[in-house]
Amino acid sequence: MPFLNRHHGYELIEEANCVQEVYSKNRNEVEFTIIGYRRSLKTQFYNIFCFMLLGIPHLIFESFPKLKALRFSKCALETAEILLVIDNHGQPTLIEMETQSICLLLDLPTNVRYFNYRHTKFIWQPIQRRFVTVDELLSSSTLDELLENTYGLNESEYKIRYDIYGPNKIEVEIKSYWTLLVEEVLNLFYAFQAFSVILWLVDEYMLYAICIILLTIFSSITSLIQTRKQSEALHDLVESSKCHNVSVLRKSPKSKPDIIKIEPVDLVPGDLIVLPPANFILPCDVVLLTGQCIVNESVLTGESVPVTKTALHSGSELYDPETHKRHTLFAGTHMIQTRFYGGENVFARVVRTGFSTTKGSLVKSILFPTPVGLKFYKDSLKFVFFLFTIAVTGMAYCLYLYISRNADLKDIIVRTLDIVTIVVPPALPAAMTVGILYSQERLKKIGIFCISPPRINVCGRVKIACFDKTGTLTDDGLDMSYVIPSKDQQFLDPVTDVSTLDTNSEFVQAMATCHSLTTVDGVLCGDPLDMSVFDFTQWEMEEPGANENARYDMLAPTVVKPPKHSIEKITEPENFEVPFEIGIIRQFPFSSTLQCMSVIAKSLQKHHMVAYTKGAPEKIRGMCKPETLPHDYDVKLAEFTARGYRVIAVAYKNLSGKFSWKDAQKVKRDVIEQDLNFLGLLIMQNPLKVETAPVISTLRSANIRTVMITGDNILTAISVAYDCGMLRSHDDVFVLTASDDDVNTRFMLERTGLNRSTENVVINFDSRHHHIAVDGRTWSKLKYCYPEAVPDLLVKSTIFARFQPDQKAEVVTHLQELDYIVSMVGDGANDCGVRLMLYLVCREKNAAECITNDSEKKNMLNVDSVES
Repeated sequence: MPFLNRHHGYELIEEANCVQEVYSKNRNEVEFTIIGYRRSLKTQFYNIFCFMLLGIPHLIFESFPKLKALRFSKCALETAEILLVIDNHGQPTLIEMETQSICLLLDLPTNVRYFNYRHTKFIWQPIQRRFVTVDELLSSSTLDELLENTYGLNESEYKIRYDIYGPNKIEVEIKSYWTLLVEEVLNLFYAFQAFSVILWLVDEYMLYAICIILLTIFSSITSLIQTRKQSEALHDLVESSKCHNVSVLRKSPKSKPDIIKIEPVDLVPGDLIVLPPANFILPCDVVLLTGQCIVNESVLTGESVPVTKTALHSGSELYDPETHKRHTLFAGTHMIQTRFYGGENVFARVVRTGFSTTKGSLVKSILFPTPVGLKFYKDSLKFVFFLFTIAVTGMAYCLYLYISRNADLKDIIVRTLDIVTIVVPPALPAAMTVGILYSQERLKKIGIFCISPPRINVCGRVKIACFDKTGTLTDDGLDMSYVIPSKDQQFLDPVTDVSTLDTNSEFVQAMATCHSLTTVDGVLCGDPLDMSVFDFTQWEMEEPGANENARYDMLAPTVVKPPKHSIEKITEPENFEVPFEIGIIRQFPFSSTLQCMSVIAKSLQKHHMVAYTKGAPEKIRGMCKPETLPHDYDVKLAEFTARGYRVIAVAYKNLSGKFSWKDAQKVKRDVIEQDLNFLGLLIMQNPLKVETAPVISTLRSANIRTVMITGDNILTAISVAYDCGMLRSHDDVFVLTASDDDVNTRFMLERTGLNRSTENVVINFDSRHHHIAVDGRTWSKLKYCYPEAVPDLLVKSTIFARFQPDQKAEVVTHLQELDYIVSMVGDGANDCGVRLMLYLVCREKNAAECITNDSEKKNMLNVDSVES
């Protein structure tokens, strides 16, 4: 099997023959650096030196890991015995190289050099002289390649892959108390404590020495117990989502493929597994090849809404788990149900195993968190070093006095060394540990639990709290208030009772069909927004078939129909009565990037199919024909969003009479979501949680700035911010927007607020009463056009709306780069005082243009001072 240059999450570039940098493919930053070393005479001298000095040099090297490599000689990576791996936070790790015999071609064994770093295996690639991940040894597969092999792996292919990838397991090591104790005690400060206690005992300073011993023992044991409990809890959590016995299709050279039972630990990428009908925990990441699956992904996303996964479509593009996540079932998630033709197996291809899975990456992020580089700890070390400098000065002066006075040698040694224990407090670490534990107990009494006690110090330094909106500040559920149909480019009167609308209208049918709802054990479930809209229509939904797992056998798996009392029937010429039913032929699930979802539906009363789309009003407007949009579209949208409503737009288009069921399964999404006819707006309420306003008030009283980062409409977000107290009634909000011109982008500020009209203003911008709101599109353009203006925008913005998940992470990351200690609060997959002058160049009636060139941009965002 050839070594191929494919990248799966990593991009590796060799900087020199003894150094290699590993780059993150997605973030384009250095993940870690690899440096090659080998044992030499330096290593032997080091061992002798440590033996002669009773292990003190080893203790120093353990306390300062960056010194560890000094005992080895640097060499080329291809001959290295030891590797020094330094991550992007400067944390070094020494790793031993290992050798493994793998049969790659013609069953001839090949010795492969590799190392494991943070549960990821890297293999030396001799042709390109660099380390590659195990995923790079096998080429990335196209969608067609994943679909074409329907016989599974043969024994030879399986053995090669198992040798390369290893067992499919995610294990969290639980270290013994003895190991934890050794790691805890092998610390320079504990050595200093031991030295101090011995010195006090020699000086017959018994009472204080015993107190220090007891305090140190107590803090060490408490820390060990806490660390052990955390490891056990994480281990049990990972183990709880394991399954047993997986059915795999194994290719046989003489007969048809056999379905065999194996343990999940033996699975490898490329295996073809048979999914059971229901109740199955996925042991690895797989891509669905046939049928449909209903999956609960709450273990990864935190949202217990069932998600429907569909079979992978054909194509020449490379498969990517993120891009094709609607066809991917992730490890650890609960598969509720599978659906396919009656009696047929549902097949899925294994794409990632072990720590390479999404679940494995999540566990790795817990095991190897980003180090907390608090200024408090850095200042503490500087303080201790300063005290040690004073102690050395005192020792020198003390030594001079005792020698000049011809003191006893014992007294000279004891009194001189005692200066260090007086100036540098040996009990400082123990005292800090006891303080943190005391704080943890106080928090428990008021219902606050912390699984990582050192983070308590971090929480005390939080300066800004970021909140998601829907489900965090507001309730999960949505209440339908009314709908506003559109006809002849005009909005009609609001409708609160669906029975007053014509059942045959495209608007009602769009509400009844454009969703991703399903039934599990006879109960309708799915996204709360879809549930609310469907309940409003009072229609019924059926997924035909006596056996739930065989519903896929129908032409239209899901059928919706009006209530029985309103069902109309059409009599065909042959006197055959056609019931009023609509079948959902295909779904295009909701996409946070596209901010919409679509379905292709077919009514039994019609000879053609219809596409229905619903989503964010701003997105739907761009998909619709201009002649179908009301003239006051933007005005009406602003009116409802400013009042805090959640607004959803609905549109449709008739498909060609020649558009067949087969065409519906192959058509691209972008073909469906264009040239639509606008139907109307859905107006929904998303009330605040009871505890939201008190929490925001508490944070404000603690002088902690609050920020909202949401995917909802910007005016809705502003309204919710006013309601919860994030914005006060007398505060002004300025919405920053970008023009659609990509060549010469202009940025505009509009003053807005409750019951306020947009106006031209030239103001002195005061962060206590003035706030900026920005949407995701403007954020992206500002980052591209004027990245240096982003820090100024961050310290002045309170509302970030229509932000996609990756943009939410960008905001938090940029705030951290400004030296903020940030907390992010959200319910989904994870969320300063400033004085400034803002100069606006007024040119239009409803907006003030700014940042039109570099000089204007510099004048616009001019920060006088920032407290962090």
